[in-house]
Amino acid sequence: MDDRDSNPTRADLAAPTAGSFSSLRAFVRHWRESVRYFGWARSLRELVGAAWSALLELLPSRRKARFGDLDYDWEHSVDTTRSNVGFRTQFLAGVTARPYFATEPWLFHQIMQAIPVGFSQFTFVDLGSGKGRVLLMASDYPFKRIVGVEFMPDLRRVAEKNIASYSNDRQRCRQIEVTCIDARDFRFPFEPLVVYLFNPFSESTFAQILENLRRSIEQAPRPVYIAYRFTEFQHLLARAEWLEKIAGAEQWAVYKIAAVEIDPGRFLGNAHLFIRPINFF
Repeated sequence: MDDRDSNPTRADLAAPTAGSFSSLRAFVRHWRESVRYFGWARSLRELVGAAWSALLELLPSRRKARFGDLDYDWEHSVDTTRSNVGFRTQFLAGVTARPYFATEPWLFHQIMQAIPVGFSQFTFVDLGSGKGRVLLMASDYPFKRIVGVEFMPDLRRVAEKNIASYSNDRQRCRQIEVTCIDARDFRFPFEPLVVYLFNPFSESTFAQILENLRRSIEQAPRPVYIAYRFTEFQHLLARAEWLEKIAGAEQWAVYKIAAVEIDPGRFLGNAHLFIRPINFF
């Protein structure tokens, strides 16, 4: 069977059954892969640092800071801030990946404006989608569909409630779904993609997901843009020869697949993509 026949469908991206998530399994997997990537000594330092940072969130000053981005929620009657994320969820996210933060609306729209395409043929994928604020903001653009990937069931449930209740006059895409799965196991759809990340992973996980994306593009060449908010691990993107940086600022960067061209005619309403032959490696 042709590999392309295995293009992920909505059924492939379905959430695991209730009770399938295990915080212990998530931690053990993270630890093993961190040791493989960094070695024992640095992995232990990374773990201690992540645990300490998570514990600092209990300080009154940090807890107060969680309420600093409520304007978006008040305007749209949703719950997307980190203000009421439980300590267990935030701690587990902190030691296996990165703590949950919601993207600032003005920064998100700045990033979207830097992606030089019309979005009607693109699927938007938010890796580490949390409570779903980015999914809601992306729905103000004419994406073909929007997919959130979140491995914490508590956050995913809140995101689904937000999607169900969100509505405004600017919304242009209503085909939104959230899959509860580890991003390392997510199969990228064989469609033109905008992949968004608000630095949701540790370096070892980020590296593995980039490798998964590279293999997906090798299997099915197509236009793909990576929008990266908070550029802690931008060096992984910069050293990937199959990526090309096209825009950026202090707080974000946008990369595209260097090998894929987009017919300018599609900006005039003649939707048309073509891919020139390429040897990726």
